[in-house]
Amino acid sequence: MLATILVLTLAYQIALLQRGRMFVWARVGLEARHLRWALTLWIGYGLVALAGLAAVQRLSGIWRLPTEFWALAVVAEVPPGSIGADTVAIGLVGGSLLGLLLTWWRARRGRAPWTAGDARAVMPTSDADLWPAAVLALSAGTAEELFYRLHLPVVVAMASGSGLAGVIVANSAFAAMHRYQGWIGVAATFVGGALLSALYMGTGALWVPMAVHVLVDLNALVLRPALSARVRRRLSS
Repeated sequence: MLATILVLTLAYQIALLQRGRMFVWARVGLEARHLRWALTLWIGYGLVALAGLAAVQRLSGIWRLPTEFWALAVVAEVPPGSIGADTVAIGLVGGSLLGLLLTWWRARRGRAPWTAGDARAVMPTSDADLWPAAVLALSAGTAEELFYRLHLPVVVAMASGSGLAGVIVANSAFAAMHRYQGWIGVAATFVGGALLSALYMGTGALWVPMAVHVLVDLNALVLRPALSARVRRRLSS
């Protein structure tokens, strides 16, 4: 069973990498592109991951770090329980405030919000795009974490006997799927994925990197674009 799940998972990921993006369910009757993408992510990543985790009996990894990653977590000095809620909160609040301040400063000079790489393809273009973008952020943060922080790495780790191999394969694939943002975006995504993996190991609960991923995407896709648009409208009026 494990060999079959491994082959199917890797084949699916290779197909996604060759395509360069998720298979979009264009026939779904949703006009907002962000909503179509959100549904696509859950179908293509979330449901696939849940099915695969059930098949290899690792659904418990959602709330408890699988044993396949314990040795890696100890070597990396981030065993479960080593990262507390205060550390996560300080990092999120500090990063969000810095990002909003930078956005305000750039907007005052007529510039768009700064992003690591070229993310224009997914950025909202009007106020009407903001709430669909928020739905996309929620979907990406949960579905992508299920697939890239748990399903893909644990299947590779179970088959290879190496938690490190699982994390490297999953984070490399995660970064490569963002190559539409250019090499800077790919590098930033790889680093971000590695930090989320460390956060998963250090807390032992997948919901923590999920929440962080969602909040980071909300900042990038909703808060900063909304602040930038408001500042520029004020300046133009």
